[in-house]
This record gives sequence, C-alpha cells and structure tokens, in this order.
Amino acid sequence: EDDDEDDDEDDEEEESPARAAFLRLVPSLVKLLRNLLTAGYSPDHDVGGISDPFLQVQILTLLRLLGTGDESASEEMNDVLAQVATNTESSKNAGNAILYECVQTIMAVESEDSLRVLAVNILGRFLLNRDNNIRYVALNTLSKCVVENKANGDDEEEEPADADAESNSAAAALQRHRATVVDCLKDPDISIRQRALELIYHLVNSSNVEDLTAELLNYLVVCPREHKRDICSRVLRVADRFSPSDRWRVDTLVTMLTIAG
Repeated sequence: EDDDEDDDEDDEEEESPARAAFLRLVPSLVKLLRNLLTAGYSPDHDVGGISDPFLQVQILTLLRLLGTGDESASEEMNDVLAQVATNTESSKNAGNAILYECVQTIMAVESEDSLRVLAVNILGRFLLNRDNNIRYVALNTLSKCVVENKANGDDEEEEPADADAESNSAAAALQRHRATVVDCLKDPDISIRQRALELIYHLVNSSNVEDLTAELLNYLVVCPREHKRDICSRVLRVADRFSPSDRWRVDTLVTMLTIAG
C-alpha cells in the first residue's frame, strides 16, 4: 500500500509541471477565443454562421479544466466567458453547442455571481427550445446547479442578509425559471417530465412549498402508475421539511393518499 501511495505522489508531481505550463497559456487561450468571437466570415471554418465552433468548444473545455479550483485562472477568463454567453447565436445547433460548453465552464470555474446568473438564464432559454435533447440537457444541468448551490450553503431557507445580492444570485435566477420548468411536466416525452420532476423537487423551499407541492400533486394525478411511489415519497419529504403549518401538512398528505389510491 505504501508503494501505491508513493506512486500516486509521483504521478501528482509529474502532472503539476504540465498543469503549470498550461496555466501560463490561459491568456493566449482567452485571446484566441475572443478573436474567434469577433472574426468575420470564413468559408473554411464557418458552420451555420459561427466561426469554427469545434475549436471554440475545445478551448472552452480546456479553460474549464484549467479554471476549476484556480481563482487566478478563473479571473482571467471571466470576461471572455461573458462575451461568449452574450454574443453567441442560439438559433443554430453550433451556437447551442458553444453555449452549453460555456455554461459548463462557468459552473465549474471560480466564476462571479453575475456570470453564473447568465449561465442559468441561458439554460432557461434552452428550456423553451423545441429540440427535446436541448431541453433535457438544460433540465439535467439546472438540477446539478441546484444541488451544488445547496451543497455550498446557498439554500434559501434562511432570510438573506442582503436582499439585493440574493435577488441577483444564481439560486434566485433558478427560481425565476420555475414556471417554465413546471410547464415541462406537461411534455409528452416521459424523460423530459422525469427531469422536470427532479428539478422541481430540488427547487422547493419554504417560500414556494405550497405552489410547487400543488404542482407535484397535479402531476401525481396523470403520471404512470410505476412513478406514483417515487412522487409520494418526494411529497412526504417536502411536507416534513418545509410545511408552513400542521394543518397544511395533514391536508397535503390526505390529498396525496386520495390521489395515489
């Protein structure tokens, strides 16, 4: 076992110089990505009006790997990530691929709150897309965002000290897309409905528990029989954790049992 630990330490020592070398390239990568954003039409590299989307995606992936856990590198790339998020055309698949990679990078690196809000809003726009693959990816990524926010202590159960700061947080931005997520429960695609259900469960807090529990109960009426047990267990957990009163909790559980049979 000691030999294995020594090997792991040696591997880390070997990787460190390589990472340090790549980190020195962050300014060059940022400049290259910015040039691609402002480049004119090039028939050799243009895809659907987007300049070399394949290279843009690869650069964003590399920036994500380098910026994860590194505040200095993340700070260097914040501005260009904002430019990608705001200037990339979202009506074409090539643009959506770049935007998705940009969102992944923003969420992974040490990004500013305003940038994370921008990423959440991009995913909110994805939910309005007619392509179910894009909507599925958006729901999946938003669920991951909520879980990470809660893990980092950004749960909204407590009253925020600074209301303005809280209203501009990624968690607040997620809540603003709640109605769009609820609409996904009416989608004919079962995979979209299941992802939306998962996200709604994660979005529940003390301020919206009554509205979102009502949506969960509405879905319980029409969902496939094999999914009823899972929804009932979620409603139970939500009622136990966020119930505004004992009466509401009892009424909710009675309604749930009546619907579930």
